[in-house]
Amino acid sequence: MSNPVDDVAYTRPMIKALRGHVDAFAESMAGARSAHGALERVRPCAVAWVYFSTLVAWAEDHGLVDPWLRAEAKGRRELYAPPQAGGMLGWLARAYASLCVHPATWCLLDPRYSQLREHDPSEQVCRDLVDWWTGDAPSLAYETTTGPASISGWIVGDLLQALSTERVKAFAFAQTPWWVADGITDLTLIPACDEFRDEPVVRTIDATCGTGHFLVRKIDYLWEWYTTGEVHPRQMQPGGEPDSRVRPATGGPRLEPAEAIRRIIAGVDGCEIDPLTAAVARLRVVVAIGELMHRSALIPALRLDGIPPFQPRIVVGDSLLAGRISAAEYAKVHPELAEITNLGIPDERSARSVQLAIGGGT
Repeated sequence: MSNPVDDVAYTRPMIKALRGHVDAFAESMAGARSAHGALERVRPCAVAWVYFSTLVAWAEDHGLVDPWLRAEAKGRRELYAPPQAGGMLGWLARAYASLCVHPATWCLLDPRYSQLREHDPSEQVCRDLVDWWTGDAPSLAYETTTGPASISGWIVGDLLQALSTERVKAFAFAQTPWWVADGITDLTLIPACDEFRDEPVVRTIDATCGTGHFLVRKIDYLWEWYTTGEVHPRQMQPGGEPDSRVRPATGGPRLEPAEAIRRIIAGVDGCEIDPLTAAVARLRVVVAIGELMHRSALIPALRLDGIPPFQPRIVVGDSLLAGRISAAEYAKVHPELAEITNLGIPDERSARSVQLAIGGGT
């Protein structure tokens, strides 16, 4: 039983290499002789440039987008090598834009979501990053015998924490191991399916959803529930410790795939304080739903631009403040989020809707 996301022989060299690229990007943006403070100021932008390359590589490795960073794109890539054609900086920018072809993922390049546009890296560090992905970097599409498949984007969710210490400090950003997420989901969602079996939609919310680890696992569990009428525990199986056993939920609906997907989309909600992290969660949820559509022959191929348009309900906001402060107070706390239409909590009405979703009133 194995999953590469748990294997430090797979993850540690990749994280070390990516952190080296972050350092190089930061130095190129701040200047080689820059003081520590200058490097720290540009580091969030450097993290964004390098992290977005992991998203593209993951999408490319699963056929979600055209080749950009791997060896298959080398010939086409060299056409853009001359500065007048955009260079490698321009090539990376085009690669990152390829992630935004779905209506739910355009926000990845919105300047209100990340610091990507604040500084330009040098041509050399861009080329070094592309060359690493072409030659030495491991594939982000891998086989698993347990836990989430690579198409779930688990590895790219974990990599954001590994590269962005600023998010760890500012937002207590900590990714949950898949086996912990499954154990918690066993203890919460399975009993909920059993109790609310007669409801048309089993509603869930992750009020601090991060990059979407729990959201993509809930999608997997709810798919099992809606298509088979049963959902079984993944970690808390009968036969384990008496206090940790969870009985399967049975006797649920057995729906056609399209209806099951419709109910999943209606029942999986998230809230996240950090805009980029929320945008990554939206990308992963879109791909998870697209994978179910492809698996069920509802779409002919799993391509990001071929997944039917829908908007995952993943809002940018502080779930601990919903409904407790005024719009003006919220704007003072998070001015960079206050003007993101329908995504933050810019007014009392939307604050109330988040509060109700969490269960804080009627």
